[in-house]
Amino acid sequence: MGDFAFAGQTPLPSGCIRLLTEYASPASYTKNRIEIIVIDILWALVPSILFGLQTTLTGAVHTTDQQRVLGLTTGGFVFALAVTPFLGVEWNVRDVIVAFVTGLIVGWGLVDQIPAFNVLGVSRTMPVSTGGQLAAISLGGVLLFGEWRHGGALPVGVVAIIVLILGIWFVSRTEEGSDTKNLDWARGTRLLATSTFAFSSYVLIGRAFGLDGPSILLPQATGYFLIALIAYAVDARRKGDEAPTLLSVPMAQMTALGLMWGAGVVLLQVGAGRVGVATGFTLSQLGILISTPLGILWLGEHRTGRELRWTVIGVALVIVGAVLAGVAKGLDVA
Repeated sequence: MGDFAFAGQTPLPSGCIRLLTEYASPASYTKNRIEIIVIDILWALVPSILFGLQTTLTGAVHTTDQQRVLGLTTGGFVFALAVTPFLGVEWNVRDVIVAFVTGLIVGWGLVDQIPAFNVLGVSRTMPVSTGGQLAAISLGGVLLFGEWRHGGALPVGVVAIIVLILGIWFVSRTEEGSDTKNLDWARGTRLLATSTFAFSSYVLIGRAFGLDGPSILLPQATGYFLIALIAYAVDARRKGDEAPTLLSVPMAQMTALGLMWGAGVVLLQVGAGRVGVATGFTLSQLGILISTPLGILWLGEHRTGRELRWTVIGVALVIVGAVLAGVAKGLDVA
């Protein structure tokens, strides 16, 4: 059998025809498609792994909260500065200004969230923060952008929010007579509330203005780096000679963690593009599966037996809520 071609086209070699035929067969196509999906999902999981490790290691660095924030944002800013020239971004004045403002809000969120690691512990802060952000962003999407109005998304989304709230409640529970009763819950709750509001707000603002991930990376990094500098300067002026120096091992450690965080942000955008917004949205929340157990086992954040069970239930509910929120996003098609 000779080579063939459509009218006006160059004939294809027999080898190419055989290759196309093999990949066109249902079994071969299905196998290759499954392999691609698995690789994409694994790729999309990398940011969660980076975020989970970065959060835990941040809790392990012994320095002031302001230096933690400054080191983290320094690394994030340097990473954004290094990779932006390779992302092919096209900026306009409006997007740069909005991205910079969202960066200021991210900086505020970090300035309040990181102290919560010392007040409540990483293993409590991160599940509550993650669940709160998911619930707030989901509610904001419904109220501000009319989401969850198609394909049965609303009931699934409502269940997701209820499950997330239950998860937060379980993680926050303490047993009578436990050492955790001595934690400063008033300050910790305030820090969690303000940081969760900040992190949720910057996402919703970006969505409102239709900001593109790669293009906002550097302006946003500039914003949160500036806030961190201001917070550090205010703290250093208050402490005077007792303020920690910038040229120190803890600062270098936090800057390295900032590079890890910046890499996670970029990979999160790439992963969401490969697996879709709904799946990427869900997978990005799984870092608490790393930070929560490491906070308890490695950082030594104490739990009674009952509190440990409550924490496991709470984290599981937050993950289920994240999955349901992702399902709701997937169903929300006109």
